Amino acid sequence: MSGSSPAGPASPAGSDSPAAPSSSVASSAVLATVGIGVQGVAKLLVTVVVGRVFGTETLGQTTALLSLSVFVALLWPNAAGNTASRFLAIALRGRRSDAAVNRLLGVSMLVSSVVLAAVTVPIMLAWGNGPGMVLGGAAVVVGYGLYCYARGAQFGYDRAPRVALWDSVTSVLALGLLVLACVARLEPFVLLPLAIGYTVFAIACWPRGNGFTSASREPAAGVLGFAAWNVLAVVTSNGLLQLTMISAQVTSSAYDAGVYAAAFTLATPASMLGQALGQVLVPAFAHRTDGGSLRSRGALLLVVGFAAASAVVFGLIALLAGWFLPIVYPAEGATAIADLRYLMVAVWVFTVGLVPAALLLAAGRSRQVALASVAGFVVGAGLMAALGPVAGVAGGTTGFLVGSVVNLVAVVLVGLRGRTDPAHRALLHTVETSSGAAN
Repeated sequence: MSGSSPAGPASPAGSDSPAAPSSSVASSAVLATVGIGVQGVAKLLVTVVVGRVFGTETLGQTTALLSLSVFVALLWPNAAGNTASRFLAIALRGRRSDAAVNRLLGVSMLVSSVVLAAVTVPIMLAWGNGPGMVLGGAAVVVGYGLYCYARGAQFGYDRAPRVALWDSVTSVLALGLLVLACVARLEPFVLLPLAIGYTVFAIACWPRGNGFTSASREPAAGVLGFAAWNVLAVVTSNGLLQLTMISAQVTSSAYDAGVYAAAFTLATPASMLGQALGQVLVPAFAHRTDGGSLRSRGALLLVVGFAAASAVVFGLIALLAGWFLPIVYPAEGATAIADLRYLMVAVWVFTVGLVPAALLLAAGRSRQVALASVAGFVVGAGLMAALGPVAGVAGGTTGFLVGSVVNLVAVVLVGLRGRTDPAHRALLHTVETSSGAAN
């Protein structure tokens, strides 16, 4: 699926060289949305099948473990994927080798996968999960983390079609394996199909270099620093979404958590619209020097237009909840309608905030995004802790909503300042100078 080598110096024979970044942001965004949408539907179907076949409490356990895996992925793999998408795109544009970047991030991913899996096992056991569920949960932690990194790298290479293809292939694989698990009544291992699907994607899409060789210094400087600030940024923004489900699991009964899981699994795929667009915007805007400013007409129209379009989509989901929820989840659907409608408001605010944050990350301003999101996370998590024991699952949603509002306001204010990161400007200058010399 790799494209032809970019114009310029010949690539080594047999290298996995990516196509030049010529596809439009719009087409890449569509393909990214299709790919992540397919994965979201697959995850949704997994939870639907688990809920119907194994019951409400198993649904709650499964959804909580999936939320845990997504949350811990924010502690490095997600940030590593964002970092790869930006630095690999810059290296590709400058016709420079990205071997140092791939080596550095690849090693960090392998180490973090082992560490994160080991850390989550005691948490899963404390939640009362058996050995089979713990094994599946740990496998999802590793597989999903590798998936996030490989996916980000492929967008850095401008390979949205390849991402969409493997998203589709591995989703079908995961669903097929889930059917086998259900037929065999292997309830403790219902998470392994998803883990296998994520791992296969990571193997197929692992970055293997852009094929360029460069005598000049490869653009690896600043990689870990950017990624470290990005960890704080994604934890303090995306982390709130996963904490809502974790809060429900911890502060509510097993049945109430299972009902909330029905709403949560239908609300979270909608947030993937913003995630898909953000994954495309980071490499596409990595070469701009306006600092991710929202003062430019194009960027402002992008954010406002996305907010309006997503409001229509999210509004329809909330409006039709009374019709489709009882169909998808017969046992929990009617009870979960109010939870879903309230959650959709919070998810919409959260999703809109991902777009200006992505523009800032593309400009190398991960530190500013991280610091802007800290206040929202502290307020949101604090409200979850305070309201959860009193208001139940609604307390978690309230914390998520208020925290997301604070995050959105903060990143918009930072974007309106429009200051370019000096390191980003220096990196672009180095790449452009190298590219000019090569020509």
